[in-house]
Amino acid sequence: MEMEYLNSLINAEPNTTKIVLSTGIIESLHLPVSFKYLIDTACAKKIWYDGRICSTVDAIEWVAKDCLLRRLLILNAEVLTDCQCFRLMPKDTYEKLPETGLPALQTMHLDKICLIVKLLSPNAIISEYLAYTIAPPPYANIHQTVQFLKKIDVLDDSEDVTWLGCRLVDIPVPCQLGRTLIFGILLQCLDPILTIVSSLCTADPLNIPFNEDIDRLWNRFTIYIQSRIKCERKRLAADQYSDHFIFLRLFHVWQNHLKNNISSLYLTDEHEFVLNGLMEQLNCTRSKILSALRAVNLVQCQGPLSTQSVSSKSDNWPLVKAALTGGMYPNICAVDQRNGIRCLKSAYSMDISLHPNTVIRDFLEPLNASGQGILNASQWIVCSKQRDNIKYATVVLPLAVALFAGSTNLGFGQFSEIQSSPNDDNIHFFIDEWIWMIASKSNFELVMKVRQHFFRFYQYLLVNCSDLNKWRGDSTTLEQYLLLIKTLASMFANEDCAAGFQNCPQIGFKPVAKLPNHYLLSINSHFNWPHQIDDISAPAHRQNVSEVSLQFVEKQYFLLYTQENCSSFYQNINASYIENVIGKFVRPIESPNRHIYVILYSKDPDILVSLSRVQIQKGDIIFKEYFRNVVPVYEVLEECASLKLNAPSFEGRLLSSLIDKRVGNVIMDLFAFRHHWVHKK
Repeated sequence: MEMEYLNSLINAEPNTTKIVLSTGIIESLHLPVSFKYLIDTACAKKIWYDGRICSTVDAIEWVAKDCLLRRLLILNAEVLTDCQCFRLMPKDTYEKLPETGLPALQTMHLDKICLIVKLLSPNAIISEYLAYTIAPPPYANIHQTVQFLKKIDVLDDSEDVTWLGCRLVDIPVPCQLGRTLIFGILLQCLDPILTIVSSLCTADPLNIPFNEDIDRLWNRFTIYIQSRIKCERKRLAADQYSDHFIFLRLFHVWQNHLKNNISSLYLTDEHEFVLNGLMEQLNCTRSKILSALRAVNLVQCQGPLSTQSVSSKSDNWPLVKAALTGGMYPNICAVDQRNGIRCLKSAYSMDISLHPNTVIRDFLEPLNASGQGILNASQWIVCSKQRDNIKYATVVLPLAVALFAGSTNLGFGQFSEIQSSPNDDNIHFFIDEWIWMIASKSNFELVMKVRQHFFRFYQYLLVNCSDLNKWRGDSTTLEQYLLLIKTLASMFANEDCAAGFQNCPQIGFKPVAKLPNHYLLSINSHFNWPHQIDDISAPAHRQNVSEVSLQFVEKQYFLLYTQENCSSFYQNINASYIENVIGKFVRPIESPNRHIYVILYSKDPDILVSLSRVQIQKGDIIFKEYFRNVVPVYEVLEECASLKLNAPSFEGRLLSSLIDKRVGNVIMDLFAFRHHWVHKK
C-alpha cells in the first residue's frame, strides 16, 4: 500500500467517516485510525506453489475464523461505540470455516526464502534450517525449489549462492523474473522487459476466468464478456502470437491516454476505473523495480549501464523475445505435431492445456494458415503456467532457445554425433535433460562460441556491476560486448522475418518520466461530497458540514441539450451561460444536503453524453463532470417503462428541465455501472 494513501487516511479530517474494505493488506497494518464501518469480504488471495511442476496457482478463498477476528480488531470500539462490521458471506458458510488457516510458508513459492536462508547461514542446509521454523514448509516444496534455483543458476551444485543470487536478493520480484531483468539489461531492451515483469507481478485487467470458476447463474453473461475480452486481447496482440506483447501494448495505450500528464477525473465506465487503478499499480511496481536495479548498480546513471544504454534496443521485439527466452527458462514448452495432432509438452508435464487467457490458442488451430507457417519454423513457446495450464505465452525462435536457454556453463561436450548417412554431419545438441536440437556441426560450433562470449559478459556484469571503475572509459571487453549485441539484434530481426512473423507495432517508446500518481486517491477526493461545499469559513456552516454525511441527501436532476460534443461543450461554456440555463433553478435550492446534477444529451443520434454535479464556487455556478459515456436514450425509456416511471422528454430544449429524481437515479446508474465489455460504443 502506497504511503500517500496511508497518509491521506491518517491525516483525514476528524469528521470524516472512515470505511475499510478488509483484505489481507489491511490485516497486516496497524494504523492510528478509528474506522466506523468494516466491510469484510471474508476472502483472501492465496498463492499455492506446486513443487512437482514448479508453478504457482493464485486462488481466491474463504479465510479462516482467526483471520476474521484479526480483521475485526481494526474497529476500535473504545473510540467509536457505534462501529459496525459487515461480512459478505452466508452464515452457513461461516459455520463451516476452519478455526485456523494454513501459514503462508506452507503454501507460497520458496525461492526468495531459500535464497535468504543461504545468505544468512551459508553453511546450513536449507531444508534443515527451515525445519526449525514455527510452521515448516513441506519438504517436497523445499527440495523442488532448491533444484529449481540450481537450474537457473541462483545456487550452484553445492547449494552455495552464486553471483546471480547475490544480485537478485535485493530485487523485489521472484528469482525467475529477476533473471529475466538481467537478460533485459544484457540485451539492451530493459524498458519492455521491465513492463512485462511488472505486469506479471500485477493483476491482469484483461484476465479471463476458467469456465469452471464461473457462477452458473451468470454463465451466459460471462461468456459474452469473455468473447469481447478475447477480441480485445487479439487486437492488442497484433498477430505476434504473444501474450507478453499485450502487456506492452496495454501499457503504451494507457500512457498515450494520459495527455499532458493529467488524467481525466470523470469516469467513463467500470473498466476504465479498474484499468487506471491497475495501471497505476503497475507503474508503481515498475518504478520500485527500477529503483532496486539502480540500488544494486545493475542500472547506473551513465556509461554502458545507464538507463539509455540498457534500453537502446527496446524497439527490437525479436530481441525482447530472446531476453524472455533466457530469463523465463526452464518454463519452455514445445509443440508436438506427430500424428497430425498439435499438443504441448514440457519438462514437467506431457499433458498441458491452454488457459482461456492466451492468444496462443489461435496459433495451435489446425486451420490457421499463418500459424502453420510459423509453426514450421519454430515449435518453442516461453510461458507462465498455473498448474498444467499455460496462462501467458510467447512463440520464440529456436535460435533464442539454443543461445540463451540452459545453464550458463554449457560446453562443447553437450552433443552427440549421429550418422544417418555418410554425408550427414548433423549432431544432437543437448541444452538440458529435456531440451535438445538437431543442427549441423558448423552451426553448433557457431552457437556455442556466441553462448560463451555472451555468458562471459553475463558473469562480468554480475561480478563487477558495483565496481564503477570497470564501466568508465573504453575497454576491449565492452567494445566486444556492444558489437555482439548489435549483431544479435540484427540476427534475431532477420530470423524473425524469415520465420514468417509480421512486423510488430512500435514498442520502443520512451515511458513518461512522471506519470500522474495516485489516481484512485484523486478520484476519491473528486467524488467526496462534504469537502466540495464552498464558503465553509463560517463556524455554523462548518458544523453543518460534519453532519452532511450522516443526513439524508436529496438529489435533483436537470436535462440540458447541447449541439456540441462533450469536450467542446465544457471548453466553451462560461459563467454567464451556466447562469442563464440553470441559475434560476439552482440558487434557491442549493444547500449542503441537496445535490444537483445536470445530464447532458444530444440528438441525431439521441444519446446521453455526460453527467455533472452543480456547485457554487466564489459565487459562480460551475459544472463538475462525474461521468462521460454514450448512453442511448432508448435505454432510459426502456428502464422507465419497466419501472413504470414517467419518461422525460428529450425535445432538444436549450434551457434545462427538471426531471423526476427516480428517473435521474436510473440515469445515474446507467452511467455509473456502464460496463466496457457489455455496452458497445
